[in-house]
Amino acid sequence: MAWYVFALVDAVPSSRPGRGIGGALTVLPVGSVFAVVERRADVPPVELGSLETHQDVVTRIASCVPAILPVRFGALLEREALDEALADRDDEIAVAFALVRERVQFTWRRRDARREGRGAKREVRGARRIAPDTLSALRTSGTEYLRQAARAAEPAPPAAWRALRSKLAPLLAHERYQAAMPTLPESLYHLVDRFSLARYATVAAGLAHATPALTMSGPWPPFAFTPELL
Repeated sequence: MAWYVFALVDAVPSSRPGRGIGGALTVLPVGSVFAVVERRADVPPVELGSLETHQDVVTRIASCVPAILPVRFGALLEREALDEALADRDDEIAVAFALVRERVQFTWRRRDARREGRGAKREVRGARRIAPDTLSALRTSGTEYLRQAARAAEPAPPAAWRALRSKLAPLLAHERYQAAMPTLPESLYHLVDRFSLARYATVAAGLAHATPALTMSGPWPPFAFTPELL
């Protein structure tokens, strides 16, 4: 059977990795990094349960390592293909790890003001129960979500985000803006040092409360700051 890949990490997790979607997780050395994988015969179905479990596994792994690069949903490879995919990419991977090491992601969404009424309220309530990153992955597939989130071209956030950005700027390690798309809402992703996490969460919660059009979730693993490696 092939290996289903959840993430690349820079060190062996500090605790047992546990289970994946359907079986035990294994940590494979691949060149200078480690891949957290599960033996599978096929790709899990693209449905909410599998997507949520995939994200939960990545989140659990992230709590046990200094740096993690989440892998897109559906990455199923034979060992030889996994080695080939990461061959000669040590520099790219090292830069990616350096960016996310000891950092977490917060995700902001801006609700379209035209989407008022009962339906919009129902969507916001649902987003609090299910991670917005998971819902986005469901709408587009995990592959497409991470491809869009990791685009090299990063447009500047419009003026509507200015007040939020100015108040949070001192607590940010990095920022990425994503314009609204047919399958994804307008989003702002913040990468925050772990030692700034409590302060960021406090300030961000106040901003979210004062601006009903904005919703914030996190902390998450750095999904939006990971290049597509597999």
